Amino acid sequence: MTSVNPAIAFSFFYWLIALLFVASPTEFQTSGLTVQRIFRRWLGSESNDFTFYHIKRTAATILFHASLPLGYFFGMTFVSESKLTFFRVCEGTVHIAWQIYLLCSLALALVMVGVVYYWSLEKWKNHPISKMLLVYSNSFSDVAMQINAEFRSIDKYTSGDSYKSRVIVTDNWLIKTHTYSVSFIQQDHLRLVVRKTEQFQVSPETMATVQFVNLKVTCLKRNKSFIIRILSTEYIDFKEKLRVSVFTLPNIRVHTTSVELFLEVFREHVVQNPLYVVHADEELGDCIGCDQKPVEIKLLKQCADMGDGECENCRCRPMWCMECMARWYASRQDQSNPGSWLGGFCTCPMCRVHFCVLDVSCISRTGLERSFD
Repeated sequence: MTSVNPAIAFSFFYWLIALLFVASPTEFQTSGLTVQRIFRRWLGSESNDFTFYHIKRTAATILFHASLPLGYFFGMTFVSESKLTFFRVCEGTVHIAWQIYLLCSLALALVMVGVVYYWSLEKWKNHPISKMLLVYSNSFSDVAMQINAEFRSIDKYTSGDSYKSRVIVTDNWLIKTHTYSVSFIQQDHLRLVVRKTEQFQVSPETMATVQFVNLKVTCLKRNKSFIIRILSTEYIDFKEKLRVSVFTLPNIRVHTTSVELFLEVFREHVVQNPLYVVHADEELGDCIGCDQKPVEIKLLKQCADMGDGECENCRCRPMWCMECMARWYASRQDQSNPGSWLGGFCTCPMCRVHFCVLDVSCISRTGLERSFD
């Protein structure tokens, strides 16, 4: 059996671990393999000094990530099969690609060391975070003290991963932390626009779905903008902490509760079921639940053959709109586990026979096209 070349094996595992360090998945976070945990003594406490913590965190992250290519070269010098040493590189007896790689790695590391050193002069006065906060006041320490005090407040809004991107809203500030930077905007100079929403299925087994809201955040004082992303179920908490209005683009719907999100998923699945056809001149009236929308659905067993399974055939005439039936269905599910709703069962509001999502059919009148897509 052919053995793996040690140089190839080292290269594979080194860059795999390096990429995981940069991406910082949950497994690395729980294991403590993050820049924040490695440099925690130097960084101090985020709760005690939020601004200086992130000034030092961004500096440490840039230096650590910039040193990874050079670390690979150092590691390869210990792999005998690579026949790589600093002396051979200096003598020019190794492939020119290694010479170029070493020069580029050294240049990257030295440039980043120079940048961080420049930032650190005069108590980090030149750091981008310091310059950003000086836009709002002539005294960096005053602004930093205000932010630190508001961050320690228990009623702030926080969303996201503390090791990656996080959105924080305090009484006077909106903050977004990035891997290499932090954005601060005072609420008096803030404009927010909901650009789009995205839905993702998080579990193929339960068909659980989450919705994310993408908002464009613009600083009116600096004329700069960035995008933040929050869960739709946190949208109300997010807005309650703001002193400014949020503009939503037309045709965008934010599902702020699990039920609202389920209504959309319920509709998407029901329209894929077989239609229930009625005559064009048959009068069905309005939904008996809301008395506002026309009757839209009929319960009809089609998930299995008659006599099989828990579901039964409903003999009630069509009486419900899609939304009212979806809300009734959701109310009969386990409220602590929304991910299981779509695969659950419910009873007809009138005759109490059991049905599932597959037994809900949209009504189509003879000669008319489907109108629920």
